[in-house]
Amino acid sequence: MFSHTCFNMPIVGSSHGFCTLKPKMNPFGTLLLALLGVVFTPLALADDKASAQDDSPFDYKFYLGVGVGIESFDTNFKFTNKATGRDVFLDAEDDLGLPETKTIPMIYGVYRLSTKHGFGFSFFRINRESTLLDIDKSLGDLRVKGDVTLSDKTRFYYASYNYTLFDNDRTFVFASLGVYGLDLKYQLAAQGELSIRDIPIKAKAYEESVNQFAPLPLIGIDVWHALTPKWLLSAKLSVVGGSYQEVSAFVYQSRIRVRYRFSERTAFSFGVNYLDADIEIDQKERRTDIGYGFSGATLGFDFRF
Repeated sequence: MFSHTCFNMPIVGSSHGFCTLKPKMNPFGTLLLALLGVVFTPLALADDKASAQDDSPFDYKFYLGVGVGIESFDTNFKFTNKATGRDVFLDAEDDLGLPETKTIPMIYGVYRLSTKHGFGFSFFRINRESTLLDIDKSLGDLRVKGDVTLSDKTRFYYASYNYTLFDNDRTFVFASLGVYGLDLKYQLAAQGELSIRDIPIKAKAYEESVNQFAPLPLIGIDVWHALTPKWLLSAKLSVVGGSYQEVSAFVYQSRIRVRYRFSERTAFSFGVNYLDADIEIDQKERRTDIGYGFSGATLGFDFRF
């Protein structure tokens, strides 16, 4: 679903080149087309007269959601030795067989202190691993004739203060200001006949790893609209950008979701989402450039109190 391109353009606070992910189609168009199919068919069957007896869909103090995302990934990594200029480039899915489609668990929620103020949070984690045996492949300047293992155990954390911009019986809009936590965990291990720029590695083993946490500033906006008191439509956009210690990043994340309330306190939600991240880790001896992206469908159960 994605292609990647390498070019010279600065990440936040950096002048180095990097690899970025280019979606093959406009994500907004993809989200809209998917939404039209999943929303309006069941809505045509909804009983608005019965729904009109329900209370306001935005009349809650706290809601908690648990769900899964069925995501399609496209990731790449570039490790550069700053002293020698030698690099190792990994197209994780195409070159090293990291699973392109994966189901990820999610937790999310909102707590409203008052009609104007509240807090939001979410968490999801990635757990992918691949092992290729007896390969003969060049990964940038690294030549591997042997076995390679790659793992991706990244975590994403989101915590925000929410301020209500608009609220009535049909529409609820709030802005978010908070922290987006990137917990980056990648590991590459190769063994066999190895060489860098045709110079053999005597130990016959090579490792690269990333284990870095970065809390970065986030801004976002959420729009909720009650098509009926039982059917809600939401759109969310979040942008993350900045630097923390050795990490600089820009993250764009969007989501469109539909929620159906089948009781006063429980609901089922489904939708589509999209994430695109460019990350640079600039250490004393090594620079790591990461292009990270995924898109897919989400399913969840929401509980309000």
